Amino acid sequence: MKIKLSKFTILIFIFCSIFLTSCTCKKKDILYKNYNSFYQFNKIKFKLIWQNKIGKDNISFKKLHPFYYKGLLYLANKNGFIYCINIKTGKIIWYINLINKFCFFPFCKYLDLVTGPIISNNYLFVGNKQGKIFAINIKKKSIIWIQNVFTEILSDFVIRKNVLLVHSMGDILQGLDKNNGKILWTVSLGPSNIFSIRGLSTPVIFFDNVITGSDNGLISLRIIKNGLLVWEQNSFKFNNKKNLININDIDIQPVIYNGIVYISSYNGSLMALNLSTGDIIWEKIYFTKKNFIIYNNILYLIDLQNRIISLNAKNGDLIWIQDKFKNNKINNLFIYNKKIFFTNNKGFLYWLDNKKGIFLGNKKIDKHKINYILLIKNKLIIQTIYNKIYLFEILITS
Repeated sequence: MKIKLSKFTILIFIFCSIFLTSCTCKKKDILYKNYNSFYQFNKIKFKLIWQNKIGKDNISFKKLHPFYYKGLLYLANKNGFIYCINIKTGKIIWYINLINKFCFFPFCKYLDLVTGPIISNNYLFVGNKQGKIFAINIKKKSIIWIQNVFTEILSDFVIRKNVLLVHSMGDILQGLDKNNGKILWTVSLGPSNIFSIRGLSTPVIFFDNVITGSDNGLISLRIIKNGLLVWEQNSFKFNNKKNLININDIDIQPVIYNGIVYISSYNGSLMALNLSTGDIIWEKIYFTKKNFIIYNNILYLIDLQNRIISLNAKNGDLIWIQDKFKNNKINNLFIYNKKIFFTNNKGFLYWLDNKKGIFLGNKKIDKHKINYILLIKNKLIIQTIYNKIYLFEILITS
């Protein structure tokens, strides 16, 4: 049986076929472009250059982390060993044992180093739990001077010109002559708070001034040369029902950005202050115990629920929240190639799109928690809590 079709019917059939094919192709095209764009955006690889293990014990305090200086990597462990590592190969060039140089068994079995190293003009500085600072000449591998400060050192060292700044327990800030260890000045950052968390805010330098947070919620700007106070501001400005026992510690290092000082205290106060006067520009409530970062006028922080929060740095307004990692303990925020990177307590490295907080990828680094990350151009130095050190090269292909 033959079916006769009119010319009009055939034309309609051809038109519909072409239209459907066109739509399908366009749809595939769009999907392909979106997928390809997403794939290219995520095409980050990490090439392992080397790995090494420094010491046997875990890191008892988080202020011991790698320091990069003139093509070499310096590390210390709590038992008093200081290592110099070739950044290209990961091999140990030299090491010294401060116990052998400083004291003899059985008078000190461990040195209990808690902070450092930091290097300035070929002098390396480390500090221990008993409040003792060691200055070492890295050329001669010898101790230059030893100085006792007020109490246990609980923050990173900071150096400006010839002054070594030390923030120790009891909220004591001291300036030492880095060349001979002489104490130049000592100031109290305010009355101590009996309800405080172990740890202290690392000072931040601004020209010849230093900004420091304290355990009583005070943030201050002082002159480095003599420790004189320029201004002081109190972060405890309002009644917070979640802060029942008045724990007001500022343990997070302040951040200076575009003439503004950003601080966060344990009571949930996140504040932006005028750098010149200390006056409050804005304040919000966000609970965080980890250092935050600012990039392109956007502030990124990790709150107590392990959510990553993005805020407008100019007014503190919320931009986005990423809560995919609430069941992880995340830390070590940093920015590279317009992406937000961070780690969790199971040895993973993650990255997000910085504008919308969209999850982009992850990489398993180690089975243990990552303690510290140091970014040098496109090289990533990663230190775990068991002092395993990795060097990765970040590869981004188009």
